[in-house]
Amino acid sequence: MMYSRPNPRRRAPRISVALGLALLVSLAAAHEPRELLDDPGFRPDSPHAAAFVESLETATIAVHPTLIRRAGRTAHSFESQAQIIDRLNADGITAVRGTRRIDLGPLYGMPQWDVFQADMQAVAEAVMGLQPAAQYHLVLEFLFPVSDQEIFGIECYVLDQQGNNVMSFLLNAHHRAFVAARLSASDTSEAARDAMNTRATTLAMDALQANIRAERTKASRKVALAAGDFEENLFEDFETPIPATEDSDGIPVGFITFTDGLSTVDFSVADDYPPRPDARDGNRVLQLDMEVQNWAAFAHFFYYQGPDAAHWTSYDWRGYDGIAFWLYGRNTGSGFFVDLIDNRNPGATTDDAERFVYLFEDDFSGWRRIAIPFGEFVRKDVGNGAPNDGLGLVAVHGWAIGVGTTDGPVTYFVDDFSLQYVKTKQEAGPEAAAEYPINELPMYGLRDKTTKQKRADKKYIRDMTRGGRSREEAAEVAAKNAWHVFYSGDKAAAIRRFNQAWLLDPDNQLALWGFAVTSIDRGDWDAALRYYRMAIESGPENPRLERDYRLALRQVEKIQSP
Repeated sequence: MMYSRPNPRRRAPRISVALGLALLVSLAAAHEPRELLDDPGFRPDSPHAAAFVESLETATIAVHPTLIRRAGRTAHSFESQAQIIDRLNADGITAVRGTRRIDLGPLYGMPQWDVFQADMQAVAEAVMGLQPAAQYHLVLEFLFPVSDQEIFGIECYVLDQQGNNVMSFLLNAHHRAFVAARLSASDTSEAARDAMNTRATTLAMDALQANIRAERTKASRKVALAAGDFEENLFEDFETPIPATEDSDGIPVGFITFTDGLSTVDFSVADDYPPRPDARDGNRVLQLDMEVQNWAAFAHFFYYQGPDAAHWTSYDWRGYDGIAFWLYGRNTGSGFFVDLIDNRNPGATTDDAERFVYLFEDDFSGWRRIAIPFGEFVRKDVGNGAPNDGLGLVAVHGWAIGVGTTDGPVTYFVDDFSLQYVKTKQEAGPEAAAEYPINELPMYGLRDKTTKQKRADKKYIRDMTRGGRSREEAAEVAAKNAWHVFYSGDKAAAIRRFNQAWLLDPDNQLALWGFAVTSIDRGDWDAALRYYRMAIESGPENPRLERDYRLALRQVEKIQSP
């Protein structure tokens, strides 16, 4: 029963450096993701994020030296600190040099999420009250659990003067941008390690800007939803019940109920109910008959029926901004909760799905349309070992509606559960939802290729490097050819050739630049800015490239402005 009282999270024990290193090595091996994520890091929800973003035009951020966290000790990078300050100032955010060198000691063996939580608390204690002229503090941390040659994870702490988290996040090999940044040193030289740290710093600042943009978008969409400026897609009309069953692991799925063990809840599909506004002839609704001591809930866990068993499945709701449904209120004063059942751990065989909840009261009589933006949901820990990576919406496994204590039996009605969608300039038009084959995705989407595709890649590299030509020289030829094709108007052929140039040399500036303009053409401005920065970093200096990047930044600002 995943709606029971939550269990407190236990702190991971501190262990020896030797054992910690062994655990971290095994953790790194197990950290290889099954599926890469496009989001800019795992960012826990913060009630202070909106105020932080709103204050950025006038606020000052103190940037402290970057932490180089190893199994043996903590070191610092002042070069990364200076890079962050320069980047924030270039992005129009006032940043100053922080005065505190924070020493978190050795890196102990525990999951990255536990490291993130423990270190954020330690950083908060270290910076509280420092530099009163700065409203916020930023500390970047690179995790090196095995050697100085490869970064396992990135953690960025953004805190206010009281030590509250405002926009902290972590990145690791589950994120597509992290993989694309190639955060391993090319050799054992100090220059190679410095270049790796520079790439990691750029990635972290790209992710910070993406999170800021996401928070601004969430705020604007919340206003649009409140103003009724949205569209709805009907998801559940309750015309026929979905039978309850168990999946292949014995998990209940379909239309199901949960209680505290003392309460009762029964559901049915009803055609005899109080008249509902805008209901069509013959409409049916969900009827919930409840008598609740502590709590009781109705849930729909999504599934599909296979040949031999049912399988708990999920839907991708990232294209939507909230949910809405009709509810017939009784004005009882009872507390309602709505749960979203989000993603599970890879390979899970139990109900370890992450829960997010929204609370409201039964303080009205009759039918009311309840609309809830996704940004209003908060995490609900039910002690089931769920992931703790935020409401990603990429794999929503179900939803639930429940009630707290009632004064005796009560009947509620629910109808037309819908997904709400706010249109934006970037999302308008057919390109926004287009699907592309792997060779028309920048960097091939960093996806695994088939054996046939890998053989074709090897043949292409062999053909392009005949006669002693280096891969770098061949990439330059391929990239220039791709630009000619791009200007001819054949965008699909151009991106395929940019990919071939990148295959030959991942640092080829012209190829990375090509990925940027292709992303703009497809309306993906976040990706475009990322590729522009990668192209600039790859060198050599190119005034035209830097001008294009500045123009893209200004265009993004225009798109975001109301």
